[in-house]
Amino acid sequence: MRVMLVTDIPDALEAIMAHAQGSGGAMHEVVALAAPNDPLADKARDSSPDVIVVHVAKPEEYPFAELKSLSESAPLPVMFLADDARPEIMAQASHAGVNAYLPVDAGLKAFPTLAEWTRAQFLTIRELKKRLKEKEDKLADRITIERAKGIVMKLRSLEEDAAYHEIRKLAMKRSQPMRVVAEQIIDTENLVMCKG
Repeated sequence: MRVMLVTDIPDALEAIMAHAQGSGGAMHEVVALAAPNDPLADKARDSSPDVIVVHVAKPEEYPFAELKSLSESAPLPVMFLADDARPEIMAQASHAGVNAYLPVDAGLKAFPTLAEWTRAQFLTIRELKKRLKEKEDKLADRITIERAKGIVMKLRSLEEDAAYHEIRKLAMKRSQPMRVVAEQIIDTENLVMCKG
């Protein structure tokens, strides 16, 4: 597994490497080293890590905004090693996209297993977010189509099924998704009726 290590601790790299041998003798390779204030997105893009490990001296001073930015632009699994069990620090880490927040000794001793687990958790959460987004998009589509259907029913004095088929027929004729056509119908009605 390719690891990007974010640290301000002089011997952190040696500590990680001392525990980097995984199951079956596979080694975890540190492919990038970054300081806490480095632009993580650039480092991650250049090194293509499988997991990011953050191990800093003072977690309360860590710039979690940089991790959050990375999480929003190019999400990667993140393991945070810290001997700071304050709930507010853990909450900051969680909001920034950290997938595993572990005590330093435990994290280092079981590093290969925990790195794999962090990545597995990240992939599971990513899949759940994708499914949630798909459901939200379908619901938004349905709401928009229902609203447009109401407009077509009112303007053309049609029943619900007939209005739906009119929107569908127009979408097929224009080779556009039904939601796009529904949005156009709503926008047109807003323009004609001078609604904001």
